[in-house]
Amino acid sequence: MMRCVVLIGPMGAGKTTLGKKLAKNLATSFTDTDKIVEISHGSISRIFETSGEDVFRNYEEAALRQALAEGGVVATGGGVVLREANRIALKDHLVVFLDTNAESVLKRINPFKRPLLRDNPERWSEIYNARLPLYRELSQLTIFTGNRPIKTLLDELTTKVKNHGN
Repeated sequence: MMRCVVLIGPMGAGKTTLGKKLAKNLATSFTDTDKIVEISHGSISRIFETSGEDVFRNYEEAALRQALAEGGVVATGGGVVLREANRIALKDHLVVFLDTNAESVLKRINPFKRPLLRDNPERWSEIYNARLPLYRELSQLTIFTGNRPIKTLLDELTTKVKNHGN
């Protein structure tokens, strides 16, 4: 089985943006688990509204398995770490925690497009703090994204991934 580079971290940390560029740098494919879910089941906001978070997590778990089977760089949803089955699946791969803070994220994302933040943008910090131990436990590498320029982050990420395990 091919080992993937899997990006985990809170919503708005830059997993999709950096993942696409990292895949290019590594000359490999890029998969976004949220995209897989949306292609098969429609918008994530809508899934949360009509079917609830549990149904979304089922779709997300299936999407993660599909992405890991395809190989390359995989960007995940912020809550992918909540399910034990997902945590077990990630153990065979290089997991990179893209860390950030509320201030940077709330400047960058539209909270109304994020179902868990819609009613309360401050909820980001609660969600982050609840998931932080899982992000730390699962990752072999950590990069703090914050407000740092994409180019700087990409260079650091590419170097760390290439050097990991060498």
